Amino acid sequence: MKSLIIGAALLFAQPEAQMTVIRSIKFDNFKGVSIDEATHRLKDRGVRVALEQPYDPQQVESARVVLQELLEEKGRRDVEVKTNVKQIPPRSVEVTFKALKN
Repeated sequence: MKSLIIGAALLFAQPEAQMTVIRSIKFDNFKGVSIDEATHRLKDRGVRVALEQPYDPQQVESARVVLQELLEEKGRRDVEVKTNVKQIPPRSVEVTFKALKN
């Protein structure tokens, strides 16, 4: 009589990585630029800063640069876009883009 031994695999479930999620995005002092226009520009450039998406500081910096370019295209060369990221417990953030005069 021959035996057939089939191996068994053990699978261990690991908790999903604790990601920080963007819960709010604000645009302060973006005169001459609508929120829709700003979000479409970010999407067109492939910048992943959107509600309910994972927070990535590099993407927020990319968004800042894109929004700065958009304001310059609209004739607002005297402003600089700054970012502020506020923690919202437990694992969320509010991202604010603010256009400030130089």
